[in-house]
Amino acid sequence: MKLTFLGVSSALSVGYLKFHSNMLLETDSGKHILIDCGGDVRHAMFELGYTPKQIDAVFISHLHADHVGGLEWLGFSKFFMENIQLPLYIAPELKERLWNNVLSGGMSTLEYKEATLETFFQLEALDDNMSFTLDNHVFKLIKVPHSYSNNHLLPSYGLLIYGKQHKVFITTDTRFALEELSSVYQEADIIFHDCETSEHLSNQHSHYNQLITLSKEIKQKIWLYDYNDCQLPDALADGFLGFVTRGQQFEF
Repeated sequence: MKLTFLGVSSALSVGYLKFHSNMLLETDSGKHILIDCGGDVRHAMFELGYTPKQIDAVFISHLHADHVGGLEWLGFSKFFMENIQLPLYIAPELKERLWNNVLSGGMSTLEYKEATLETFFQLEALDDNMSFTLDNHVFKLIKVPHSYSNNHLLPSYGLLIYGKQHKVFITTDTRFALEELSSVYQEADIIFHDCETSEHLSNQHSHYNQLITLSKEIKQKIWLYDYNDCQLPDALADGFLGFVTRGQQFEF
């Protein structure tokens, strides 16, 4: 499998090529699954030569705009240009809110009928372990602590991917949560980790100053992404694999 970072920037980054931290995973058979679909994904895909026709499925981790803001464009593109319902992998607890709170305002009305989420997307079932299988590879959803609403933790998920040679953990957006994620850190061979780098701590993401406290064993597995517009620290000197750059590819 090959993982391409369409973007590596935080949600609030601004400027040319400062794309959201969405990824494209290509399976061994050539299928492409989009891992999150932020508001600038169409531009991020275009810059790297990808089109909607190449997308075979999409996984959504949570409902912030830098992860779902491009779904209307992608759903409409597949529906109107290809007459296809795009396979969608998402936690069951997010489906209703994705439609009611995010997509219905722009997508619910077609000329001759009232549309639903299923009009544009083929909702794929997860098994009892919150996993799905694509091209004989298992993708396991890992619940991560990201944001709260009125003291209630909102659902958000990373992905643990079982490749041929390596187990890869993509945190998506997560707070620093060593106790909750320690077992996944241990199981994974490679980790792509959410990493805030701004002076201001949002408390919504893992900050670099928190991540450097991880053990040497864990840090040497970690690539950092989803960082802010600022001078980046020396990740290699601090024991990490480095900061991911836009367009960088990994095979596993």
